[in-house]
Amino acid sequence: MMKLSKRLELVASFVPDNSHIIDVGCDHALLAIYLTKTLKNVEVTASDINPKPLEAAKLNISKYNLDKKIKVVLKDGINDLPSDISTVVISGMGGILISKILDNKKNLQNVKTIVVSPNNDFPLVRKTIKKIGFKIVKEELVIDNQKIYLVIKAILGHQMKIDYLFGTLNNKNLTTIGYYSNLYVTNSKNLKSIPKKYFVKRYRLKRENSKIKKFMLTIKK
Repeated sequence: MMKLSKRLELVASFVPDNSHIIDVGCDHALLAIYLTKTLKNVEVTASDINPKPLEAAKLNISKYNLDKKIKVVLKDGINDLPSDISTVVISGMGGILISKILDNKKNLQNVKTIVVSPNNDFPLVRKTIKKIGFKIVKEELVIDNQKIYLVIKAILGHQMKIDYLFGTLNNKNLTTIGYYSNLYVTNSKNLKSIPKKYFVKRYRLKRENSKIKKFMLTIKK
C-alpha cells in the first residue's frame, strides 16, 4: 500500500464510502489513488487547474493501473461539477483560496459532503462552510512535517452556532491545546510590535487572545 503524509491520511479517513469524489487541486493524484484503493464503492475524479500536475497525476495513476477507475480533468475549482459528484475534497491550499472555491452554492447543488484541509485562515473556512449551507461534523488538527494543519468534514445541513476560532475541536486533544497555546504566544508578540494606531488589528488580536484564555480554562474542567 502506498504511503501518504499524515495530513493526507487524516483527510482520507474523513472521506465516506459509497460516493463519487472529486479531489480538487489533486497535484500528483496520490490522494485520489489512495481513496480508490481503500474506500468501498467509490468513483474518483482528480482535477487541477494546471496541466503540468495533471501529467504527473496521469503517470502515477498508470503506475497503479487505475487508468480506468480515476478520471483526470483540467478544471477550475468546482465550477460546472458533474451532477453525480457527491463529495468534494480540497487540501493543500490556503484558507482564503479554499473559501473562494467553496463560496458559490450553485456549484454544490448535488454535493452532500465536503472534506477540506486548509493551511491557514481556519476561522474563515469554518465561516464559509456555514454560509454555503453545510455543517461541520468532524474536525481535527494534525502535525505533519513540523506544521499543524486542520482537516474538516462537513455535510449538507444547518450549522448550529459555533465560534469560528475553535469550531468543534476537542479541547482535550494535545495537538489542539498546543496549537492554541502557540497562537496565544504569537498574538502576544505581535501586539508588542504593532503600533497603537493600528487599533483594529490590535483589537482583533486582543479579542482572540481573550477567547483563547477562556478556552484554556475549559481544559481544566
